[in-house]
Amino acid sequence: MFWRRSRQSTWNPWSDLWDLQDEFSRAFGASPWQGLSGEFPAVNVYESDDALELSMKLPGINPKDLDVTVNQDTLTLKGSREVDKAPEGAEYLRQERGAGSFVRSFALPFPVNTGEVAARYQDGILTVRLPKAESAQPRKIAIKAG
Repeated sequence: MFWRRSRQSTWNPWSDLWDLQDEFSRAFGASPWQGLSGEFPAVNVYESDDALELSMKLPGINPKDLDVTVNQDTLTLKGSREVDKAPEGAEYLRQERGAGSFVRSFALPFPVNTGEVAARYQDGILTVRLPKAESAQPRKIAIKAG
């Protein structure tokens, strides 16, 4: 069964565009705009007293295809996802999961202890923990009387 959007009783200019995209998807196995839109994986960034933590959604990516580097004040994440191939004797009716590579760089708001940066990939989420350098951590200042 082939899934199509239902036709509305009034003309909708977007429906023609969607139909054209469906035709491209069937002909080439992917959206004509896929890979050109500059899609980046979504991230969340948290700061605590002693570290910065970044988590990035990367479902379906092999951890071997990821690269995490820290260079002074920049964190760079690189990765790639292979194209899913249809099983032998089958063809895609719709293929929406993207493939290709990405690079994201983040300016760090403070110096980090690069020797203690740690990355973990679990359940499709990459988590990078960047401990603050001693000089960037808050410290309590004693107040002298008199």
